[in-house]
Amino acid sequence: MDARDVRPPAPHGASPEGPVGGAKGAFDFMPQDFDLKRATLETVKKYPIPTVAVAAALGFWIGRNRGRAIAIGLAGYVTNTLLREMGRVFETSEF
Repeated sequence: MDARDVRPPAPHGASPEGPVGGAKGAFDFMPQDFDLKRATLETVKKYPIPTVAVAAALGFWIGRNRGRAIAIGLAGYVTNTLLREMGRVFETSEF
């Protein structure tokens, strides 16, 4: 094999000729006329009980595994909002 025929390795194992399969975006595998909102609403209308059950199970799982982080973030947000509002109120009040 000649040195001119050897190509350098592609970064991270990607194809040197570009993406394989012709996809140009992250969601190019979906049909062009696919409406995600309509499909979601139709699924909820067709299967209301399983949808609510899956949403409840997912909420329970997220709360169980990330509940402390969510509570800390929510407390920080509420504290910032209250301090900002108090600063606005005391800034405009006249004594």
